[in-house]
Amino acid sequence: MWLKNKLKCSLSFSFIFILFFSNGFAESNEKILVIGGTGRVGSEIVKVLYDDYKDITVLSRSDSNRSRLKDLNIKYLKGNVLLEEDMKQVFSDVSYDVVINAIAKVGESQNPHAIGQLNLSKWSKINGIKHFILIGSVGAGLNPEHTMWRDILIAKGEAEQSLINSGLNYTIIKTGIIIYDDTSATNKAFLSDNIDVVGKVTRKDLALLTVNCILKDSCTNRILNAMDGSLGITSN
Repeated sequence: MWLKNKLKCSLSFSFIFILFFSNGFAESNEKILVIGGTGRVGSEIVKVLYDDYKDITVLSRSDSNRSRLKDLNIKYLKGNVLLEEDMKQVFSDVSYDVVINAIAKVGESQNPHAIGQLNLSKWSKINGIKHFILIGSVGAGLNPEHTMWRDILIAKGEAEQSLINSGLNYTIIKTGIIIYDDTSATNKAFLSDNIDVVGKVTRKDLALLTVNCILKDSCTNRILNAMDGSLGITSN
């Protein structure tokens, strides 16, 4: 019952977002850089961006997953967020307006979250970024409850704190369980200020929510939680 009440409060808050976003996107000339833009979440964000933003650049560690973005007229950069020299080069060449960080740890690769975000925060600040959006995780922090994902959640917590302390205008969109298959958007997902509930959200809905937050005062310097009541919740 307590959990249902928390979700009900979140729904009340989110209704404002749904009304606000229902007007759709205005065509924009902002320069957008998507970190991890060929990944499972990042690629969905790029697809949504492509409808209304003309200048999109994708940064990834390799070009192996560019097929997810086939036929899109976008720019590609290859670089490693763990290497500060790579990030210095990325942000020295072009002035961006918005950065979206959707990187993920893949397989046995080094955890990119804490050090990667530190490098991104530093060079985004130097670059004069107007808005930085980070896809985070529910439960991220120094003492995560979910021991199976302990190392990742600690690193993600450090990444979130790095962004908060950077002086950048930021939005952290936390997620509980992302449905990674090709499930269609339900168009029922919402952003809540209740960051403790572990909800579910499709990749496509998460992408829509993320793009809808770009340069919006209602999202600026806030930590929000993406969830979809129609898909259920698991725990707090």
